[in-house]
Amino acid sequence: MQAEVAARYQPGFELPVFAKLVTQQVIDAYAEASGDFNPIHVDPDYAANGPFGQTIAHGLMTLAYAARMLNDWSDGGFDETGEIEVAFVGPVFAGDTIEVSAVVDELVMRGGRTNARCNLVCRCGERKILAGTVYQPVENKEVG
Repeated sequence: MQAEVAARYQPGFELPVFAKLVTQQVIDAYAEASGDFNPIHVDPDYAANGPFGQTIAHGLMTLAYAARMLNDWSDGGFDETGEIEVAFVGPVFAGDTIEVSAVVDELVMRGGRTNARCNLVCRCGERKILAGTVYQPVENKEVG
C-alpha cells in the first residue's frame, strides 16, 4: 500500500483524469451556490450577444473540478497543503465535457518541503480551458 502511495508522487505519474459534463443546469446550480449571477453565465439571451455567443461556465467552477481531481489523487491533501497557479485560457460551454488531467513533472523543494510539481491541464475536447502548475507536499509519503 505504501509503495502505491509513493508511486503517485513520482515524476511521470499521470493522475487519473476527472471528467464532468457541464449543462446549463450545472452552471445555474453553481451560480446559485456561489452567488455569481453574471448574465454571461445564466442568461442565454444576454450571452447570445456577448463575445462567446452563448453562456459560459464560471471559471472557478472549472477550478473546483481541478481541485476535486487533485484531492482524489492526494487523499484530501490538496485542500490542506497544496498550491496551484492557474491561467484560464478558454471558455466552457453548456454541453461541453471538461477533462482535468495532470502529470507529476518532478519533485522540487518549496518552502523547505519536498513537493510533487504537476503540470495541470483542463480541456473540452481539443480546446484548452485552464492550464497551471500544482505543488503538493509529499512528506510522510515515503517518496525517495
